[in-house]
Amino acid sequence: MSVLVVGSINMDMTLYLPRWPAVGETIRAHETLVQLGGKGANQAIAAARLGARVTMIGALGRDGFGSRASAELIAQGVALYADSLDDMPTGIASIDVGPDGQNIIRLSPGANDAVTAQTVTRKADVFAGVSVLLLQNEIPLDGSSAAAHLARAAGALVVMDPAPAPDTPWGPDVLSQFDIVTPNLAEARLLSGLSDDIPPAQVAAKLARHCGRGAIVTMGGDGVVWCIDGQSGAAPACKVDAIDTVAAGDCFNGALATALAQGAPVADAVTYALHAAALATTRRGAAASLPAHSEVTTFISSRASGAKRC
Repeated sequence: MSVLVVGSINMDMTLYLPRWPAVGETIRAHETLVQLGGKGANQAIAAARLGARVTMIGALGRDGFGSRASAELIAQGVALYADSLDDMPTGIASIDVGPDGQNIIRLSPGANDAVTAQTVTRKADVFAGVSVLLLQNEIPLDGSSAAAHLARAAGALVVMDPAPAPDTPWGPDVLSQFDIVTPNLAEARLLSGLSDDIPPAQVAAKLARHCGRGAIVTMGGDGVVWCIDGQSGAAPACKVDAIDTVAAGDCFNGALATALAQGAPVADAVTYALHAAALATTRRGAAASLPAHSEVTTFISSRASGAKRC
């Protein structure tokens, strides 16, 4: 089972706050972490820890953060094909985490903006034998489009997490390049053009009509809904004591890609991904919070035994 991630690599600077500051106010963080992040890197590490054979295409600055990010991805078992650039810094995300575990993220993309169609096409040989391609919206869209084209030509399933939300909604010409899109509910409403009063299942169904196979819409504590191959479904979120939601969505997508690469049905893949993402919210950090496959299977077993249910 081979998963290819084409996407962003950042270093995350995370500050844990006792409360949210007012505009113009300075407060002290009670803890600070500097760790590997970026949606692409997070998804790649999530899939690798969950047992997939993972390759990643991206770009880094030729700086200390780039050296650290490269070393950490390789140490996690990710086969990394990243350009090292002299004229652009490694991407940086500044993350504030409030007392409820919710977060605010400010992103400086840096070298991630260099992952263009030309960059991806130069690495076309990497796509051979890939089962699932996993994309996000932290690199230029033409880079993702080129990757989707190469992956489909190689017979791979293309999964796009359209986060952060695009500045302008993608039309059917863009959405049709991807087999499955996995937006959160706000992103799904933006992409579908449907208002807040439309039920999430209908949002997923409309979005699915423009994609190769369909859409999976994540809703945080309210679980997920999906419409894949014309069939609709839903699953509840796992109830846990969340302390940090950073990278939970990336964990969901990495786990989903891993399960789909193994040939799991969509409903089973979603269930597996929900459990993995729930575990990630019980730990601090981005890549550091991502669970191993054994931890997820143990968590699933404990829920199935009746201790707690999702």
